Amino acid sequence: MARLIKFGLSIIPWLIIAALLWVGLFIKPQPVGTTMQPPSIERTDSFYGIASPAKGVLWIAGNNGKVVRSEDDGLNWVLQTTPTRQHLQDIASWDSKRAVAVGNKGVVIITADGGATWTEVSAPLSRISNKLLRVKALPEGRAWAVGEMGALLETTDYGKTWERRRDEEDAAWNDVLFLDANNGWLMGEAGRIMKTTDGGKTWQPVASPVKVSLMAVAFRDAANGVAVGLEGSLLATHNGGNTWELLPRAKRVPATLSPGDVANSAAGSGKLRVPEEAGEHLFDIAWDEAQQIWLAIGNQGVWVQGDKNAEVWEAGRIDARNLAWHTRLIVANGQTYMAGASVGAWDKRVWRAFKSKG
Repeated sequence: MARLIKFGLSIIPWLIIAALLWVGLFIKPQPVGTTMQPPSIERTDSFYGIASPAKGVLWIAGNNGKVVRSEDDGLNWVLQTTPTRQHLQDIASWDSKRAVAVGNKGVVIITADGGATWTEVSAPLSRISNKLLRVKALPEGRAWAVGEMGALLETTDYGKTWERRRDEEDAAWNDVLFLDANNGWLMGEAGRIMKTTDGGKTWQPVASPVKVSLMAVAFRDAANGVAVGLEGSLLATHNGGNTWELLPRAKRVPATLSPGDVANSAAGSGKLRVPEEAGEHLFDIAWDEAQQIWLAIGNQGVWVQGDKNAEVWEAGRIDARNLAWHTRLIVANGQTYMAGASVGAWDKRVWRAFKSKG
């Protein structure tokens, strides 16, 4: 009996080892609860570009190659997988399936399936600097992109291939706009402006009244346009961009006022006036056809609004608690959307920040 007990005790360690080996080989651990997924939009995100190809559909692109999409006007967002970690500076779309985004180090990514898959494509590069700052989509698969070292790139096949349309130069173009197939404009560093009337085959310099960088331009028709830039610069043209006028400052307007609440002292003067609140850097400008107003955005949550003729301007801040910079502005679906250090929709009185649920 003693021998039997002794034998049993001697094999216990081996039985334990065998049991552990069996568990390790044949029993797989099962997760408990649900895995926490990071939100599509995080507090630390910066989104530099925004596009709305169809009603309720929104794309935003920004830091670390991040692209997110909403199908319900910003209520819910889906993070899309992209092939780059470079910051994306802008995004444009031809329709709800096809889009292009550009960014740092000359990165260009495209999708033809609503963002289910994004593909990186090659673009002409400089040996010095290659940040692409803006991209604009045009009908029939055309698009233009601009950026550092005088980058001016064109595609005619929905972004699959790109060609440089101007030689390199030690200056950046910050915006490109085509009003139709032939007439286009470039806005850049040191107040530079160029114009084409032959679809971008040739470009002619246009005299500029400023030396600060111009960041964006918009036209409401073939004759009337507004450009914005650093130090609150606003320029207006009424002859198709052949000549530009710098709009002078008016008496300071309190930052807490909303459009319509600003004293209309400039209206009766018959002079072009821009509130001093617009002295913050301005990064984008859009024409709101439905409301017949110009709207610009920029640093410190500033908005600047002008009447149809760019003669009377108001200014303020999107929200007293929102001093974020915004680089992109689009008017679509009866709303105004902004992207930057914060991203959301603004109805001229209330700011609706986009954020992930959960």
